[in-house]
Amino acid sequence: MAETGIALLGFGDNVVDCYLDRGLMYPGGNALNAAVYAARRGARAAYLGTFGSDAAGDHVRAVLARLGIATAHCRRVAGENGRAQVRLDGANRTFCGSNKGGVARLDPFVPDAAVLAYLGRFDIVHTSCFSYLDPSLAAISAASRLVSYDCSWTWRDSDLLERIGPHVDLAALSVGEGGMDLAKAMIARAHATGIGVVLATMGAEGALASAGGRLVAQAPAPARVVDTLGAGDAFLTATLLGLVARGWQRAAPPGDQALAEALAEAAPFAAEICGLEGAFGHGAPLPEGFAPC
Repeated sequence: MAETGIALLGFGDNVVDCYLDRGLMYPGGNALNAAVYAARRGARAAYLGTFGSDAAGDHVRAVLARLGIATAHCRRVAGENGRAQVRLDGANRTFCGSNKGGVARLDPFVPDAAVLAYLGRFDIVHTSCFSYLDPSLAAISAASRLVSYDCSWTWRDSDLLERIGPHVDLAALSVGEGGMDLAKAMIARAHATGIGVVLATMGAEGALASAGGRLVAQAPAPARVVDTLGAGDAFLTATLLGLVARGWQRAAPPGDQALAEALAEAAPFAAEICGLEGAFGHGAPLPEGFAPC
């Protein structure tokens, strides 16, 4: 289904993923990846967040400009951009350290009236647990048509779902392989908090999702795997766009068929992203003397 014309805003985290064995840093971050992947799918995409004043932040900004991703209302704050240290085991990536968002953590983004008005221009606003926006989530939700939130793995040790539930239209959970029973339980828990659509990813075992009806499973698509970094974000982004293209609105939840179709479209896009280095390429040399974490 064509997704051109849908407007998606990635609001929150951006990082450079530092591959020390390669001496390269790649732009990434959950919210930033969503914007880039949405543009790659033909949507009207923008990114909103905080950049550091260092070489890492400048590289991310330059790549977004090169890709034509709008960055209205973004901030540049003195200090370190978000950084994550990545190790590849074969093609599978492992995060082994970070500066926990850098300036985005030290000086959290607080949306003002102009930013909140800007959010209303998008069909969906996507953010994450690494974006340091939770204190503003109620205001973000009130200003937005739809809000998607990636919980990553942080739901495991917290009451995150209960805290975000009243303000989120879709929640994504990273469950991991061997987690079918856990995925079912967490989907039920998320629905109980008021979240209408829940997506649980299980690595090589695919994904399980629900829009309040039956559970819908999706197997991974065949892929030529170079680097799995970003595959989950790509799957989520394509699912979001597929649901909006099928009429998803806050007042009109998606049906089971729409959910199944959106997941089926998302799987090959995630496989495509597995063929790129980093989250979406655009690596740059690590600056001399650069200490990633």
